[in-house]
Amino acid sequence: MAHLIFLSLLVSLDGFFSGFSFSLKKIRIRLPQLLLISLCPLVIVAAVMLSSQLLTAGIPAQASKGLGFVLFFCLAYLSFADALKKRSSSSPSLIAVINNPARSDLDQNQHLSSREALLLGLALSLDNAVLGFSFALDKAPVWSTALCFAVVNFLLVKAGNLCQTLPFVRRMEKGSEYLPSLLFLILAFSRLL
Repeated sequence: MAHLIFLSLLVSLDGFFSGFSFSLKKIRIRLPQLLLISLCPLVIVAAVMLSSQLLTAGIPAQASKGLGFVLFFCLAYLSFADALKKRSSSSPSLIAVINNPARSDLDQNQHLSSREALLLGLALSLDNAVLGFSFALDKAPVWSTALCFAVVNFLLVKAGNLCQTLPFVRRMEKGSEYLPSLLFLILAFSRLL
């Protein structure tokens, strides 16, 4: 369980920095929208894990490990490439929201609507879904894993949204966009062990 919490914290750090970005722009995330943001990883991780377990049920363990290695290695590369062009896109697409979460406030009214919260929740759930796939390969329990991701996302987004007066958070944010690619690389090589 500690392993699950640690990895979900690492992969969900973008939720903390999203909340922090919103607090700097004086954008408050209300409880219903925060719950909606947290519901996205719960649903997406559970769906990914259930479908992964069905798809990999008849695959031998070695082939499953090989598939995991290829998937995570590709994701490490793509995540690193995305981090290099962070904040370069100006359109309010899902990719733009992943690169700059404050863009999910589409109408710029200093509050997130349910639609904007859903967009942000989907953006923050992508890394969680990939990690959920890894846990599915290891036959982890689906619902407790998905619930853990949801709770961690809720806590990190809320904590980030309360941290506007802490200057060290801004310094921590620089370079944090590379953490998912490093995590995916570690997961890739762990599949070979």
